[in-house]
Amino acid sequence: MTEKYQFHELDRETRDYLLLARDQRGNGLPGVFVGKTNLLAAVGLVVGFGVIIATVVMTFPPTDPPAKEAMLQTAGFLLGGWMVVAALRVWAAGRSGRYAGHFVYADPDFLYEADGSTVAVTDLAELREAKAVQNFNEGKYRNTAITVKCGPERSQVTVPDEAGGRRVTVFLNAVAYMRDGGEDGKDDTLRKLSPEAMGAVAKHVATTGEFPTNPARAEGGNAIRVPHPRREGRASSGVLGLALIALIGTGLFFGFLTMNYPYRDEAVFARVRELPPKEQPPALRLYLSHDQFAAHRDEARQLLGERYEAGVKANVAGNDADLRRGLADVVLALKDKPTAALSLRTLEEAAPRGMEGGGALRQKVAGEKLADKWGSTIGDELVVFAMLDDPGLPANIDLRWKVTDGGGVAYTIAFRRSPDDEPVVTAIGTVAAGPDPGRTVDSMCDQILAQSVGLTRIRPTPPPEDF
Repeated sequence: MTEKYQFHELDRETRDYLLLARDQRGNGLPGVFVGKTNLLAAVGLVVGFGVIIATVVMTFPPTDPPAKEAMLQTAGFLLGGWMVVAALRVWAAGRSGRYAGHFVYADPDFLYEADGSTVAVTDLAELREAKAVQNFNEGKYRNTAITVKCGPERSQVTVPDEAGGRRVTVFLNAVAYMRDGGEDGKDDTLRKLSPEAMGAVAKHVATTGEFPTNPARAEGGNAIRVPHPRREGRASSGVLGLALIALIGTGLFFGFLTMNYPYRDEAVFARVRELPPKEQPPALRLYLSHDQFAAHRDEARQLLGERYEAGVKANVAGNDADLRRGLADVVLALKDKPTAALSLRTLEEAAPRGMEGGGALRQKVAGEKLADKWGSTIGDELVVFAMLDDPGLPANIDLRWKVTDGGGVAYTIAFRRSPDDEPVVTAIGTVAAGPDPGRTVDSMCDQILAQSVGLTRIRPTPPPEDF
């Protein structure tokens, strides 16, 4: 029967016995010892530091939302830190006697398989035999699987050493041989050997391959008493450890959260400054839209104003001083606004009898043309135009016209920094009759564009989707 224990659950005598077997590698004890190589602690230490470094590289500088970054940083540092601390605890526990180690040890009464802080103990009181199977992978030895038959039950232990596997198997079969009373089952001298003497005899057989001439002489050869494991302690529930991890995680999260705000502010603004001038206005406006960014607000406002002034100066260059000034004023007013949008209304107030039905289409076409040409010329990064359909709502730019009986157009255009403000410029104009009202309204748009921005730019065609 095999039973698993946490190492600290075992009685003190058994713990001292196993630690002595580990430290002396079985020398001087009534049993055979085979050590196991375990690099988990070293691997955990390296991987733990790797996780921490990777977390720093991935999240520094912290440009994502601070809470999101703090959660990722907390997870990375908790995982990496736990692996590092676990490795250090294993090494510290090994030196302090609170950690069994990694080995297989067999004495006449019990077979022990230690795996870190746990120990599997197989009672050999009804030991019948042990069989070993060596496992290979592509011709290379991997380990020896030893099946131990104790009464009706079987248990298995894996030994990673070929010679060690043979020693454990021979030792166990020697113990079974003596327990059965020798070859014919009638040798009471063998059967009645003490566990210490029986272990010494079986160890001699496993080491030399020969059975001693007088096994009884081995009885006094060992001063180390074979203990009988029993459970004295109690397995830890881990509640305190989990509570400590939760407490540390909470502290890390709020610590990273507090740290991320200023670091993120610096990192984001540095990236904004690195952008080409044409791409800066939307990024600056986005920076200013977040109250959490506070370190460079004045500089961001100044830089945004400079970009607007440069864009207006270079692109609002029409041949009419009033329209040029009106459009420039409403665009420059956007540098202090939360969005870069201007409202535009185009409204046909009157048309000759019989032509009223095309007014809505002419309004739509005129608005779309002005919005497209103004936007592409001044720059979409500085201004976008939103069309207003409701004639009762105020707009930044309000264009109204009438189609006269002669087919010409008389228009009025007003520019407001804010829809509710008084116009900064109101201009009137006329356009001679064209072949039809639609073309006349189109000529009106061309005239307004020439007077406000001058030569217009064509918006670049986006690449095809499979480009």
